Amino acid sequence: MKICLVKQHTTYDLYTTTGPDLRTVVSSSNWRSGPVGLWEGFDCDFRIVWESQDRECQIGKSHWSQYVQGWKIWPEGSTAEAIGEVDWGLYDAVISIDVAVPTRIVRQYPRVMWCYYFIEAGPQGIDGEFRGSPYYGYNVFLNHRLCKRSVNAGAAEVVRIRDQKRCALDFPYYLQSSHSIQNLYPELAATPRQGLLFSHHSYSLLSDEEREALLPFGSILGGYRTIADIHKLEMTSRYFVTHPKCRAVAGTGVIEAISAGCLALAPRRLLWGFPELLSEDLQYDDFAGLIGVLELLERAPAKVEAERRKQAERVDMWCFRNPAASLEAVYKAFRESKCSAAAQRWAERKAYLRARISFTGFRAKNFIWRLCRRLHNRQESA
Repeated sequence: MKICLVKQHTTYDLYTTTGPDLRTVVSSSNWRSGPVGLWEGFDCDFRIVWESQDRECQIGKSHWSQYVQGWKIWPEGSTAEAIGEVDWGLYDAVISIDVAVPTRIVRQYPRVMWCYYFIEAGPQGIDGEFRGSPYYGYNVFLNHRLCKRSVNAGAAEVVRIRDQKRCALDFPYYLQSSHSIQNLYPELAATPRQGLLFSHHSYSLLSDEEREALLPFGSILGGYRTIADIHKLEMTSRYFVTHPKCRAVAGTGVIEAISAGCLALAPRRLLWGFPELLSEDLQYDDFAGLIGVLELLERAPAKVEAERRKQAERVDMWCFRNPAASLEAVYKAFRESKCSAAAQRWAERKAYLRARISFTGFRAKNFIWRLCRRLHNRQESA
């Protein structure tokens, strides 16, 4: 499949240049390494387009703009393309970061399968604010979730795309194999691994006493400023660690760390959306528990390698092979579909109405539950 990954020039996340090679593209990212596996699994281009003022192209910014005020999102000298001047028909599928291409353009290319992520949707977004997706004339909503099964000819996603030209697909934002990051830095492949790299949200939580307690397990690696710095540290560290006091976030970067060859250690409760990537027998809930896990691993080098292989196998299957196969399966069904543009729009409107009714009921139930809980707590304390 020929695929295009596209973002608007004002979108805060991912890459800020389109070449000349994949390593340069990924190194230009403002924040995350993102779906690097698109280049590994498909014939993939990356394009940056100028921001569109169409309503649907402003929705993504409404989710995250308040958090990135003052960031240097668009480097000086960078270039973008006018949306209307791109021949989108060159591609079998276009994958948009937020909604980068407006509906008026999407409808001009009905033979292209249009897909999108919302950056801030996360793995639970499809059950909440993004319920009923895809919208805006797009065909596939990529929901950030681990893909534990690849869809086949009889799968609901395939049936839906054939009948309505619409479906949601389990498809991680970190679409990566266990070697995607390692493939970017072949010169570091033979570098001996040592030390611990703490996740971005964890590094500042380490106290002086904790740093001293970690000394027997190697240096605590730091000093990174760019995504390339992080990748190089991941390529040379033995462990990628999440501090037990870290707030729960979507993945804490463990997929990328595993792709770089680290053994990832984290409390499963903090891996919002991805706890099953890590084994239960390496769990810890406090710093003493982390020390206990490290002591166990240091006494059993064979277990380190066994766990690292287990994590790599899960990333390969759930974050690369299955989602890539699923995308190909729904594309095949999309090309075979007899669904008209009018029928697709009608199905989208019905899905939107059902989703709004369902989501309103969900929010009302949540409000009533919280109110009852507060009343109960007041009675208990009275």
